[in-house]
Amino acid sequence: MSGTHPIDFVRRACGHRFPPLGGLVNRVFFKLMPAAVETELFPGIRARLDLRDLTQRTTYWQGARFEYPTAEILAEWGRAGTAVFFDIGSNYGFFSYWMLSQVAGLRVEAFEPNPATYERVRGIIGRNGLTRMRAWNLGLSDAPGRLMLHAGVVDSGHSTFGDHPELAGGARGEVAVTTFDLWRREAGLALPEVPSWVAKIDVEGFELRVLRGMREALVARAFAGLMVEINEFTLKLCGTSPAEVFALLAEVGYVSLANTPAGRRWPLEKTANAFFVPRT
Repeated sequence: MSGTHPIDFVRRACGHRFPPLGGLVNRVFFKLMPAAVETELFPGIRARLDLRDLTQRTTYWQGARFEYPTAEILAEWGRAGTAVFFDIGSNYGFFSYWMLSQVAGLRVEAFEPNPATYERVRGIIGRNGLTRMRAWNLGLSDAPGRLMLHAGVVDSGHSTFGDHPELAGGARGEVAVTTFDLWRREAGLALPEVPSWVAKIDVEGFELRVLRGMREALVARAFAGLMVEINEFTLKLCGTSPAEVFALLAEVGYVSLANTPAGRRWPLEKTANAFFVPRT
């Protein structure tokens, strides 16, 4: 494992994450670490991470604790018979690699509109021979076309189609977008007869637009589970609100996991992500 930092052996021994040692230890740790590190992110999946990037740094430190209990819920859904995992707003692919490591036979479709971040995903796929994963340099929305993407600065995960005040004057560029339903048809992916897909949607305020563009699949109840980031600030930047997201999902037959017996097992208040399952 050429180039591996010695501390990575500790990370692997702790379950591919570091224990929760507190903010002070975290800050000192990363002051002592190089700017980039070679790591076995999850069993059998290696990546070179840029520790100057907040998302990469945090996922390296926390592993499956990142946005807890998101990873655990996604994995539980995956093991219940999920055929395809859609990582919409994949960033460098953290949740995609997690799901591949946890669910045998799972297929992954990852969507990342930021060209630089997309190339990092492609590199990790190629390096690890991840034949069950495909990456698409596309944004998803409610209509096909091109949109201006504002790139994150200290955190690639902050890249957004919204007019984010903290990204004003930063790098930006037009990228291709399409709808999930149109992409699915063009990719030749048939809707499943029973709910057997899982989607993670984290697109910095564009969540409602993504959901509108997958109405056909939602109405068909293709998804056994949906994880949707609910950030009032970023949603407002994109002209919408959490209430509109919840209303659309209720309209097409999905309920919040928090309102089900299964949801009460999880500390859902610990994350900004919301989880939805088909109404029974």
